Amino acid sequence: MAIIQALLAALFRSAGKLLNTVFGWATSMLFGRVPEDREIYLSVIAFGSVAWMIAVLGIAFPAFATWLLSFVKVPEWIDKKWIRIAMLIAAAVIPGIVGAISLRMVDAADRPKTLGGKARAIAKGYPYTVGLALTLILMTALAPILKIRNIARRWTDQHVPVVIKPEHYREVVNDVQSALRTGGLKTTSQRASWMLRMPTKVLTLFAGGAVSSLVADELTVLKGEEIEVLLHPSDVVISGRELAAAHARAVLGENLSFTKAYLTWHKEANEIEDRLRAIWDAYRAGTGEPRQWLSTLESLERDLRQQKLPYEEWEVLFREKLVVERAVLREVAKVDASDQPARPPLIAAIVANAGVIAETLESLKDAAREARKAFRRAA
Repeated sequence: MAIIQALLAALFRSAGKLLNTVFGWATSMLFGRVPEDREIYLSVIAFGSVAWMIAVLGIAFPAFATWLLSFVKVPEWIDKKWIRIAMLIAAAVIPGIVGAISLRMVDAADRPKTLGGKARAIAKGYPYTVGLALTLILMTALAPILKIRNIARRWTDQHVPVVIKPEHYREVVNDVQSALRTGGLKTTSQRASWMLRMPTKVLTLFAGGAVSSLVADELTVLKGEEIEVLLHPSDVVISGRELAAAHARAVLGENLSFTKAYLTWHKEANEIEDRLRAIWDAYRAGTGEPRQWLSTLESLERDLRQQKLPYEEWEVLFREKLVVERAVLREVAKVDASDQPARPPLIAAIVANAGVIAETLESLKDAAREARKAFRRAA
């Protein structure tokens, strides 16, 4: 009997690890990778929605609650009636907690300021929790199918963190497709698989605008011969063989700057991206004064040094600044060249052939030295 119990315990531990892995796949496929400062909140919300679903099932089906308790050693001094009451309290309270935590996933400037606004936001946690619980159940069932498909093709995933506002989603899709085309990667734009779209629709049906920054209304995938690129509002997922996916990521890193997609996540970093984009747009349009752009870049560089940002975001901003700076310096050099006074033809010819003239003079000097030596020997 002890052996059987040990085997069952090992089996359930393995099942728990497997379920945790699949749950991780589900959240990753549903939302992509989210910014680090929001990831912990999303994890708590996802866990809370699952805990709420378990509590509701335990209340509706006592046999299910009894089955769950069989896996947990409950102290003898706890009356099982209290466990049922605890489930009732959890079912009532958890959605409110989810609603409160969801406020932390919104930029501070966009959070409601009044007590009534905060109360309405917290109340939205109830449909949000229901929708997310149902969505995660669907994704937990469908995620292994999608994952096994990629494993069978020996594909890997590369991630490009972005922030795409809902109103700019379609434009960014076009920009990504154009960037890939620039790198020699032709793709066609398609709706994502129904296995991704259906759970997303369920979530947006219940949660509405509360998840607009996490899921796209029309989730889109760009399909090519060697890669597939799935665009989440906070993540661009590149799937393909390792080298093909890495190449696509490099292409996007080079060509996706200065679009409506932010490549950083904090508001302060987004503002610096906006300033860099303004200079870049003026450069592309040929409007403005190059030396003024250079002065703006110097001010921006000072601000960047003062920001406390993760290294990854600093690296993105530094790379974008170098791209803009190179373009601006090129324009400044053109202006300086055009401001130089025109030289007379003779002087211009001398300057243009200065190297040849110098070599000729050196040759004449050598010839003169040899002539003097020959004259002395003859004397």
